[in-house]
Amino acid sequence: MKKTPEEIAADMADIARRRRQQQRPQKDTSPAAAKGDVQQVLQQLQQLRAGGKLPHYDYETLRRQYEQQANADVKQLQQEAKIHRTEKLLAQADLNADWTFDKMDVNDPALAHHIETAHHFINAFDHWEQKGGTGILLYGDFGTGKSTLAGAIAHELIHKHQKSVIFQQWASVVDRLFFGVIEDQDSRNQYRRALEEVDLLVLDEVAANRSRLAESQSSFLGHLLRRRRNLSKSIVIISNHDPQSLHRAVGDFCFEAIKAFHPVDIALRGPSRRPNIGDYHS
Repeated sequence: MKKTPEEIAADMADIARRRRQQQRPQKDTSPAAAKGDVQQVLQQLQQLRAGGKLPHYDYETLRRQYEQQANADVKQLQQEAKIHRTEKLLAQADLNADWTFDKMDVNDPALAHHIETAHHFINAFDHWEQKGGTGILLYGDFGTGKSTLAGAIAHELIHKHQKSVIFQQWASVVDRLFFGVIEDQDSRNQYRRALEEVDLLVLDEVAANRSRLAESQSSFLGHLLRRRRNLSKSIVIISNHDPQSLHRAVGDFCFEAIKAFHPVDIALRGPSRRPNIGDYHS
């Protein structure tokens, strides 16, 4: 049968391939040949080492170097993770960036002792998490530095102890939960759980300018504080009421919940520390 041009071309290509294989030397893959190859490589390595061209490695030194590099890499990853977590915690806390200890006057006799007390609170924070939580009651006139001191505590706990904090005006809590600022019920429940479970809850201006909280607000605050006490979560309450007038403002049920934390009371006295407006001195 006469072949087609395509079949003739395929035959010629096959003949050429077989000729190339016959001309190519076959590699000896026997065990003896393999042993010879290994010996040849070893001899070349010995010659290089004898000639000073091959460095000598000490296993223990290499192991220590690898461990040091691995530890450095782990520390870098941990540091990056800490920075990322700190940024998230600060965003959640809703803090004024200026509320830090380094921006407070430690030489001010009205502040020095309170700053020291705040540091004791921070240093013992983990201890109190095991003992049911604790609290601080900060009170005094407007502008005396209550929010600044509480904010400095919050910043320190976030940056140095990686604690979660929510710093919230009481009026903002009321608006979100009682006046429909948060419209979705699931979102309100999630916000309420956050208030209950965050490591430190700071409530600012509790009962500000009020002789008495509405019954619904007082009841909610009392239940919130009891829930946090059960979870061993600490609190900071800020008010312009002293303890006696705060008791009247929030009622027995709520005030007893505050007392359960055995809070340290810090009274900030004196004139407003905020800058004056023009020549007017308030």
